[in-house]
Amino acid sequence: MNDETGKIVRLGVLFRGAALMGLLAGLTACASSMSSMSPFSPPPADPSSPVAAAANAAAQDSKHASAPRFIDIPPIPTDVRTPVEFKKAVGAEKVAADKLKRETAPSTWTLSDTEGYASKARKLGEAPPSDIPTDADRAATEAFAKAARDRAIAPPSKPQ
Repeated sequence: MNDETGKIVRLGVLFRGAALMGLLAGLTACASSMSSMSPFSPPPADPSSPVAAAANAAAQDSKHASAPRFIDIPPIPTDVRTPVEFKKAVGAEKVAADKLKRETAPSTWTLSDTEGYASKARKLGEAPPSDIPTDADRAATEAFAKAARDRAIAPPSKPQ
């Protein structure tokens, strides 16, 4: 029985070796098909794209670009707050937040002069006079309609 387990172990090593060889063969094939493409060169633009010419020109220019130098790094800005100033600003915001919470806490305010507020609201919300038609307007409309009916001629009942 012990020698049977040895066969199983050897069979497992054989399968692992075959799998590793297959993986290496696949990677080699993939690398040979990708040898024309460099990971550092931009891919070609789609020729049917309206910006293909501009993209290809930009890609061509990028091949001849020079590497940045340390002198090209901009200087450290001088108008940035220091950590102490940030701490003061945060403290001021916390003080303002605490004050707002105290001022708007429950039972810190009451309603007063509600009639004055209501009268201002009524003045602002007063509706303009309506354009409801009067009896004279209705009579003029009826006269116009009667005159239009009198002028109207019925179409012939038979085609001519």
